[in-house]
Amino acid sequence: MKRILILCTGNSARSQMAEGLLRSLDPGLEVHSAGTKPAFRVHPGAIQAMAEAGIDISGNYPKSVDRYLAEPFDFVITVCGNANETCPAFGGRVGRRVHIGFEDPAAVTGTDEQVLQAFRSVRDQIRDSLARFYREEIEPALPFRIRPAEARDLDSVSALLRNCDLPTEGLTDQFGANYAIAESGRSVVGVAGVEIHGEAGLLRSVAADPARRGEGIARSLVENRMSWAGGQGLGAVYLLTNAAAGYFERLGFVEVARENAPDQIKRSREFARICPASALVMRRRVPGAGSRL
Repeated sequence: MKRILILCTGNSARSQMAEGLLRSLDPGLEVHSAGTKPAFRVHPGAIQAMAEAGIDISGNYPKSVDRYLAEPFDFVITVCGNANETCPAFGGRVGRRVHIGFEDPAAVTGTDEQVLQAFRSVRDQIRDSLARFYREEIEPALPFRIRPAEARDLDSVSALLRNCDLPTEGLTDQFGANYAIAESGRSVVGVAGVEIHGEAGLLRSVAADPARRGEGIARSLVENRMSWAGGQGLGAVYLLTNAAAGYFERLGFVEVARENAPDQIKRSREFARICPASALVMRRRVPGAGSRL
């Protein structure tokens, strides 16, 4: 997983849009944004322009770069001149610092429509520049990339699951965008899926090629599916496991009593037929979903 920090002055517009756009290019990336002098809120124009592009940043908030100074990053990208000039020294390892500057849309005056058009224009400039940067600088160095599963992946995913001694029964029930695969070259090296059962999700088929373990494939896939579950409005994601409880605990899942699982989860094929009654039930709440599940 590549870690990237996008930096500007206020962390209210350009860096927030860049964070959302870069995440949308590759959900397997770990992307953060911050400001050298963070503003009070994310600019409404940035929120609206991104919403029009299908990316929700309404829950974001400006953060100070100070919180990230001791952390390692593969790239620190500055998107405004002031941040480039005042970029602080990072105590953690930084692979490379890059400046890709854009005009500040928040500085534009005029009617509401004229200001929003400025945000749209800068959004598109950021999208195009980051797409080029991703193709040229990030993608060639990735050990794997994550993308939504497609129908053509089913045979490869089934073979991977069998190689990992995991069941394939019921795989086709919801196979498709519910699943994500990790791909290295043209090979499927990992998979994870979230079945939707009412307001809850069921994480299943988490697998990584045994020859590629230790590369963070499974963890990246789980985080990808948790983010996807949030986008679907799910309140919590459940799973059943026989031997990997410790691993999933490290990913934020907690054990719950089987009888406390939602009825629709209990009626799932995996819960009712595939996994033995001795399997542990674990749950991870989806951020912002409250505590209804």
